[in-house]
Amino acid sequence: MRGDRLASLIARQLAGELTPDELQELADWGNESKLHRGFLDRLTDETVIESELRTWKNIDPAAGYNRWIGYMKKRRRGRIVRITGWSVAASLLIAIVMGGRMRTVHLTAHTTNSVGIAVNKTVMPGRNTATLTLANGQRLLLDSVAKGELGVQGDSKVMKADSTSLAYQPSGNNSVPVEYNVLTTPRAGQFQLTLPDGSRVWLNNISSLRYPTSFRGKDRRVALTGEAYFEIAGDAGKPFIVQVKEASIEVLGTSFNVMAYPDESGSQTTLLTGAVRVKAGTGVVNLLPDEQAQISGNGELKLVKDVASEDIVSWKDGFFYFGRASFAAVMRQLARWYDVDVVYEGNIPNMEFGGKVDRTLPLNDLLKFLDKNQIHFRLEGRKLIVLPI
Repeated sequence: MRGDRLASLIARQLAGELTPDELQELADWGNESKLHRGFLDRLTDETVIESELRTWKNIDPAAGYNRWIGYMKKRRRGRIVRITGWSVAASLLIAIVMGGRMRTVHLTAHTTNSVGIAVNKTVMPGRNTATLTLANGQRLLLDSVAKGELGVQGDSKVMKADSTSLAYQPSGNNSVPVEYNVLTTPRAGQFQLTLPDGSRVWLNNISSLRYPTSFRGKDRRVALTGEAYFEIAGDAGKPFIVQVKEASIEVLGTSFNVMAYPDESGSQTTLLTGAVRVKAGTGVVNLLPDEQAQISGNGELKLVKDVASEDIVSWKDGFFYFGRASFAAVMRQLARWYDVDVVYEGNIPNMEFGGKVDRTLPLNDLLKFLDKNQIHFRLEGRKLIVLPI
């Protein structure tokens, strides 16, 4: 049974909302093994849930739940069901503490001889920060400049709208040469950008976007390294093209996410609305909403249908999304967002994780959740050491 299905059944059982068929489904899963039965007993015991929640004194479950509801309302997919506090607690414990599906390491309780987490300081999550490189090579650290007009690049005014975003306002003076700017986010950084045509870009951590200060040619072309979510302003006569690694992504007016970090084995383009064409070598894939184009490290292009597109872009709303992510993939996300170097003292744990986790949590609290899965760490400054299982 998938982890999200299991979480839903247990949460709704505590809320008294399961149908007879669903009760039987949950019972059948529990009867598959002693491990499953012990897991169910633990996660449906209100005393255990209350004790677990008290463990995390620095986490406000109500605030986290309210953030989750706000995110779901923004998605506008289906109705929001009001459930009891116990079912919320159970969902959080399953989705976060237990970490979702695992392949070779079973779901087990926290043992008394756990190594735990050795920590010498609190590591806070990322924030809104970026560097703007102007056409003449000058660099502006956007944290340190005031709101308002930052200058003129080509025929566009560069405006810092607030602490989270930058915008270009073109004058339409085509006699001025087009210039190119680069917006770069560091580790533990993210930022938003409004391009000269009104298209909006959310840039994730360790990412870079190179773009012109006005779009005058037959297309609108930018170059991306890292990860970004795009909402493209419609212009039927001028396609928008994102150049990334060995591929190009062509759109007219749509919203999509591109993930192409150098430390990942390939790249992914996920479509939310509209239509996108992805080209890699001699391969071409046309995407519809909730489809993803995957390009492997050797350049192979593959189409994947029925992906959780809204979840994949939830990073811009403040959540990690682990969709059957390997342990190594989870650690790469944490390394980028918390600005830490991950070191393995033993083999990389052979696990998969699912669900969402709040990106505003300090790393120390997130590690406590992972520690419940018998994965133990030592945190030394900016070095996160994964101890042997």
